[in-house]
Amino acid sequence: MALAPDGLIEGFYDPAAYNPEEGKFIMRLQFHPERMRHQDSDEFDYPGCPAAYKEFVKAVVAYQKKLNSSTNVPKGLKLDQEMENKRKIIVRSFSIARDMYATECETPPSKLSALEAGAEFLESNTALTIQQKKRLKQIGPTVRNASSFLENLNKNEERERVARNIMGKMSIEQFN
Repeated sequence: MALAPDGLIEGFYDPAAYNPEEGKFIMRLQFHPERMRHQDSDEFDYPGCPAAYKEFVKAVVAYQKKLNSSTNVPKGLKLDQEMENKRKIIVRSFSIARDMYATECETPPSKLSALEAGAEFLESNTALTIQQKKRLKQIGPTVRNASSFLENLNKNEERERVARNIMGKMSIEQFN
């Protein structure tokens, strides 16, 4: 269903046929329900208006069902209550930050604590767990540069391990 800026409701074109039960209707079928009624009444000006309007609404509902059934959107990951609460806190923090940026306002002291969660999230530089790496490898084709990301991650882990080994062999005087 398309809504015009002036409140006009109009249908879409379906070249196959007009069949409201299947969500097929005619282009430019227009209704101004607010203009088709007597003032201060639900009674229509013309006797045929309610029937045409009901047919149109039936077609729109069927068309919407048809669209919804044709697009199978996979459900998102289900988080446990604790993770969902953390996610909401971080999203709220980012929302506050976005609003502050958009309005170019200074940070009110009352909102500083709410911004901490988002800042901690952005500052945390935790490495992926083995399970997360496996999952990233599984979905790799859908993630941009996933293989190069994993290569860099493994290189960084190797560098850290080598650096720790070297530092472990060094004496305290060598650090100074």
